[in-house]
Amino acid sequence: MASKNSSNLDEKGRVLIPQSIREKLNLKTGEKVLIEYDAALKAITIEPSYEKRLLHLAIALSDKPGALAHAATALSKIGVDLVSTQSHSSRRGEAAQWIVECNPQDATLPQIKAALAAVGADLSGAKWV
Repeated sequence: MASKNSSNLDEKGRVLIPQSIREKLNLKTGEKVLIEYDAALKAITIEPSYEKRLLHLAIALSDKPGALAHAATALSKIGVDLVSTQSHSSRRGEAAQWIVECNPQDATLPQIKAALAAVGADLSGAKWV
């Protein structure tokens, strides 16, 4: 059930979010919020902006042409958003390592591992950063 509260706009355009609403949203001092204007409704929506943590992956793969592209495509197909990557050969012509920082979106670690395994890559490590 929606609840309405009244608040005043100050000279700098700031609006106080009532404590009862801050408590319901678990908002703390200094946290970011998203503010959206809907022209059709002439309404403003304010919601918490929870910055997503990134997942750091260490991926072992073949040092053959196309291996990295296949691994990237496999992650893309399950909706993983790559933020930064770095790759290097660990044994030239045989093995390579691909370090990835990503937002997995809705993909789970088992799904990521399976997608990589399907293209011959191995998830050798993962941690949240």
